[in-house]
Amino acid sequence: MPSQPTQQATRKILESSGTLIENDHFVYASGDHGSGWIAKDLINLQPELAYEIGQLLGQEIRHHDLQPDVVCGSAIGGVICAQYTALALGSHCIFTERVINEEGKTTNFEIKHSYAEVVRNQSVLTVDDMINTGFSVRLTYQAVEQAGGKPLGIPAL
Repeated sequence: MPSQPTQQATRKILESSGTLIENDHFVYASGDHGSGWIAKDLINLQPELAYEIGQLLGQEIRHHDLQPDVVCGSAIGGVICAQYTALALGSHCIFTERVINEEGKTTNFEIKHSYAEVVRNQSVLTVDDMINTGFSVRLTYQAVEQAGGKPLGIPAL
């Protein structure tokens, strides 16, 4: 759980960027209903705010005495957050990509290119911007394990 000052600073950034939407009706990916939503992509329109959020997440990670060799995010949703968090931590940054089957469904995520060599035998944090169902972070975490990385955990904004 993040510290109170970090929670307040994060909320202020989300509110100032119009990313935090409250007191409305939303249907989440899980099918559940709720009154709040974080339009996470809006934060990336202002890179200075995405950078600041990454710095806050990096501070919280260090506060928990974690120093990963590598930060990994999923392509699309988590890669921007992972990159700014890695910058805050002085770590390498990689990403996973979806593997799509013939029916167009995601079957798993994988670490492509030469990134698998970067992960092997290294401590790795799987970072994501938001966790709804946990699908993307679970598959990213599994891809890190399959590449021989040593998963440390899954922090998110």
